Amino acid sequence: MTVSIPFACSSRRGAPPTAVTLLVVAIVCVVRPAPADVVTFEDIPLPPAGYLNGDPGGLQPGQFVSVPFVSGGASFGNTYGVDAYGAPPNQFIYPYWFGFAISNVVNTTDGSWTNQYASYPGGGYESTNYAVAYADGAMVALPGPATVSGFRIANTTYARSTMVSADPEQFASPLQPPNGYFQVTATGLLGSATTGVVEVFLADFRGASPPGVLADWSWFPLTDLGVVDSVSFTFAGSDVGDYGLNTAAYFAMDNLTYMPVPEPRAMVLAVVGAVWLGGRRIRRRVGRVEGGFLAAASSP
Repeated sequence: MTVSIPFACSSRRGAPPTAVTLLVVAIVCVVRPAPADVVTFEDIPLPPAGYLNGDPGGLQPGQFVSVPFVSGGASFGNTYGVDAYGAPPNQFIYPYWFGFAISNVVNTTDGSWTNQYASYPGGGYESTNYAVAYADGAMVALPGPATVSGFRIANTTYARSTMVSADPEQFASPLQPPNGYFQVTATGLLGSATTGVVEVFLADFRGASPPGVLADWSWFPLTDLGVVDSVSFTFAGSDVGDYGLNTAAYFAMDNLTYMPVPEPRAMVLAVVGAVWLGGRRIRRRVGRVEGGFLAAASSP
């Protein structure tokens, strides 16, 4: 939509505008939609292994670190730790992580847990790098209040394998009609208040003509979350057991798109400042014109 307003954003000849006109012009000129930020993860260098999972090296059993990955101004939560089972000399030491990892792994054939950092489409969405989310509570924190348009979402190779064939780890069973499904839920937060909830199915075998398992990148719209400063993710599905969801709880993310929203205080200050500056310019211009008239009137 195009709005034509006299004296909009620039000085024009003619009668000085009123205070109301100045206020409208200031709002139009100052309160403009901010350009969208698109997080592609290409600004995060990756090691030869092809992924970062938060491992700082040197952790002992019982220790963990929580340091987010930062890309495109947004923070992607990550926790990495080392734990142990049993007691020496038969103690089993194992690492773990949850939240987000950053990857450029391309492997669409190995459906085992050792290939947990690979997107099933192979690489990122029209790019190299992408993020992999794992487990409930994976969190994206934005630099301030914003509206999130959405992002590209895909299955990982390992998660897809647990949905369509026998799980090499023997945790999950293939999803089947008429009730099989696997979904991701995004919850918007502004401070501690929930702003909205949006769901997407990465596998759906329900209904007369079910789409089955998502095989490519798909757009996950999040505008219904409203204004948020963070988004958290949880998983749900039809294959559950005594310990919860059996389907591997992963998804791949790329091109997270969000638009910052000006804070009310900053907006008011910007508008007031614009009106004040505009008023000063008008007074100077009127003074110059009146001075010219006086000079002309006093000339012989």
